[in-house]
Amino acid sequence: MAALLLLVSAVGAAGVQGAAQGDTPALSGKRLLNDLQVTVAHSKDFGDAMALGLVLRYGSAFDPEGKGGLAHLVSRMLMKATEDRSAADIQSELEYLGASVEVRCDWDGVRILLHAPVASFERASLLLYQIVGEARFEEDDFAAAKQSVLDELQAPPDPRQRIRSQFEAILFQGTTYARPLMGTAESVGALTLGDVRYFYRRFFSPNQAALEVVGDIDPATAHPRIARIWGVWVRNDEVPFTFTRPKSPAGREVYAENDPGSPAAQFVIGGMFPRHEDPEYVNALLAIRILEDRINQILPTSLLTVGAEGRRLASPFYIQGQAAAEQAIEQVRAIHAAIDEMKQSPVTEEELAVARRRLTDEFAGRLGTASGMCGVLLDAELYRLGSDYAGFFLDRVRRSDAAAVQRAANSWVLPGGEVLLIRGPIPVLRGGLEGMGAVRPLAP
Repeated sequence: MAALLLLVSAVGAAGVQGAAQGDTPALSGKRLLNDLQVTVAHSKDFGDAMALGLVLRYGSAFDPEGKGGLAHLVSRMLMKATEDRSAADIQSELEYLGASVEVRCDWDGVRILLHAPVASFERASLLLYQIVGEARFEEDDFAAAKQSVLDELQAPPDPRQRIRSQFEAILFQGTTYARPLMGTAESVGALTLGDVRYFYRRFFSPNQAALEVVGDIDPATAHPRIARIWGVWVRNDEVPFTFTRPKSPAGREVYAENDPGSPAAQFVIGGMFPRHEDPEYVNALLAIRILEDRINQILPTSLLTVGAEGRRLASPFYIQGQAAAEQAIEQVRAIHAAIDEMKQSPVTEEELAVARRRLTDEFAGRLGTASGMCGVLLDAELYRLGSDYAGFFLDRVRRSDAAAVQRAANSWVLPGGEVLLIRGPIPVLRGGLEGMGAVRPLAP
């Protein structure tokens, strides 16, 4: 980890240089008696800014059967009350400290990130512990949070997000990832306060959590104070991560939904992507960046998004677009052609250099702030990537060569099949769709 920012400088361009200036954060890690992993990243580069981050390794993947959205609902209630503070008390304390808190639940974990001035370290650490370790769940707060989630679920969905959700439900069918992360109106409507309290008692535990402290804070001072505050958190038994692993599509699966009144069509093409900790993850990221550039050259005016997401089991890779109904099938075919060419034609050194620079600049941009650095450390803990993850990631980007990127493209860019979803006026799309294989109806 000592070489972290030197690596940033070595592979980055002008936008990276700022992150390489000043002292390299020195990491000091300790494990408390309750098995909470604590890391202090000491650096003067962030000035007065400090970030405290906690990650719990149980997210929406652990929602019980029929209780989709439970983990997300629990995360929405964390700021409502603690043993000694009401929601108003929590907000008042945050204002006094000049601090803010972000809570995010995803499939693999729950993250709580507190931003505050360095001078408020001990008091901010206590507040964060109370929010996480002494959360209280009351009937009125539960009813309000549940209704807020239901209102969001029952609101007209964003069309792009809707088709992406349908894509993931098909791609991950038969696994825990096939459910909506926030649940459905039906599943959330059936949740009880007892469900919330059970999830909290069962899964909020120090032995499956990590605390990151980033800023100009002396580890010799920080660790004893953290131990005094967080050491009282009582651990639970570990819950094993024993989920059915998703399988890549075998062949092309085509789904279509009729939208007769629309002049446009939306589509998603995708498949599986490597897990965050997979050795091929970095090469695969570079491959899809190069693929994105090639597609944009072929379809420069299209509304296309190329994305991937690293998860603990398996991840989705997708290309999402929208076009006039008469042009949509032509665009899908152009994308298929670009993917085939990506697997067959060599990656050029120029393409690789551009992809490296983009990936490095984005990552180094995170390292340039206390909150961003804290987020990188939380990623490393959540996916057990090692304390040298930041330096390792950037070194892998630098060392990746064209042959390795092309191998990753053949292994991970729709290697043996794909899921293709399209929504639009079927009479206009039917002729082109029939040439892509059997078309299955996509339920609204």
